[in-house]
This record gives sequence, C-alpha cells and structure tokens, in this order.
Amino acid sequence: MILYTPMQLELVFEGFDNTKYPEYKEIEYMGVKIMVEEAGFGNKRIVKLLSTKPSDYLKPELAPGCIIECK
Repeated sequence: MILYTPMQLELVFEGFDNTKYPEYKEIEYMGVKIMVEEAGFGNKRIVKLLSTKPSDYLKPELAPGCIIECK
C-alpha cells in the first residue's frame, strides 16, 4: 500500500503501537478443537471451529459467536 500525504510519517502512525487486539486461545470443548476469546466472567466466545469433521459445523452449540462456560 502506498500512502501519499504531506503529513509527517510520525503523525500518520501516531498511536499505532497502542492498538489492542483480542487474544485468541485454542481449546478443546465437547471433544472439538475451537478458537475462543474472553467474554468476561469466565465465559468464552467461540471465534471459529478448527475441526475437520463436517458434522461438527452443523452443531448449533458450536456456532461462532456462541458463549460457552470454561473453567
């Protein structure tokens, strides 16, 4: 990407280092490997399934966006 601007480079990228990205973790839930992020109070939100079984993708309790309880 090329950015043409009369501004100084320091002003263009100011605050770029302070960007916070969500932390994802891979866990096994109900025998299926999934990627989750923290949702607060010990709960986790499913981000994506890492399974190779097509039947796992049909389970509504494993749909991305679902909140699960993990300890």
